[in-house]
Amino acid sequence: MQHIEQPTIVTVKEVIKESSNFKTFVLDYPLDAKPGQFLMVWLPGVDSKPFSVAWQKENEFAIGVIKVGPYTKELFKLKKGDKLGFTGPYGTSYNFEDKKKILILGGGSGIASVTYLAQRARENNIEVDFLIAAKDKKSIVYEKWLEDQGINVIHRFKKNNHERAWDMFKELSSNNYDSWYACGPELLLKKIVDLSIEKKTKCQVSLERYMKCGIGVCGSCCVDPLGICLCQAGPVVNATFANNISEFGEYYRDGSGAKVNFK
Repeated sequence: MQHIEQPTIVTVKEVIKESSNFKTFVLDYPLDAKPGQFLMVWLPGVDSKPFSVAWQKENEFAIGVIKVGPYTKELFKLKKGDKLGFTGPYGTSYNFEDKKKILILGGGSGIASVTYLAQRARENNIEVDFLIAAKDKKSIVYEKWLEDQGINVIHRFKKNNHERAWDMFKELSSNNYDSWYACGPELLLKKIVDLSIEKKTKCQVSLERYMKCGIGVCGSCCVDPLGICLCQAGPVVNATFANNISEFGEYYRDGSGAKVNFK
């Protein structure tokens, strides 16, 4: 029988406004999570939703949140000293320990999945190029934080380079990276996975699906045709695994289980 974990209640230590619709919540707790893993964050009286760990220190950690619906609208009302709960960490993590130079892409809400990876990589003296995918300059988050970690940050608005993130990624891919890592819009992830298979470059991506429980019980994050739950077998998967998911880059399922096409 699956063990049902009770939420850990934590205090909001700090709220950082990164942009008009993106906030970082620093939580006062000594979490022990691996890069790429996620938490089910419980807002009492509202709901519980999955969030990646954006960064982690000895006695605190952070989650990055984009305001996109009723839950995050309520979450954005929290201030220093307020309480919330979480269960986890859950899921698979990025494999990076034996690498020397890596390329990371992060975009949208997915950027928080790979900022923690970048932090841990630098702590292991791994050279990191970090490409931020953003639709406009106001959507660029964590740039200074990443640079403070000794990470080379790249985006289309730096030096007035207005190439799309995919075009920039293709150019960067010609460099001698040990591995690629990405979390962001799925159509972009699909292109990256296809390129990694073509170039025979190691690659891991973090896939987002609707998740209600985080423990493989509800089945809301099952993917076709494998029937596996991404909260358990993912969210981080390698390129070969992602390529075996027929819905990858094609569609996802909403909260009711209905298919929603990406294109």
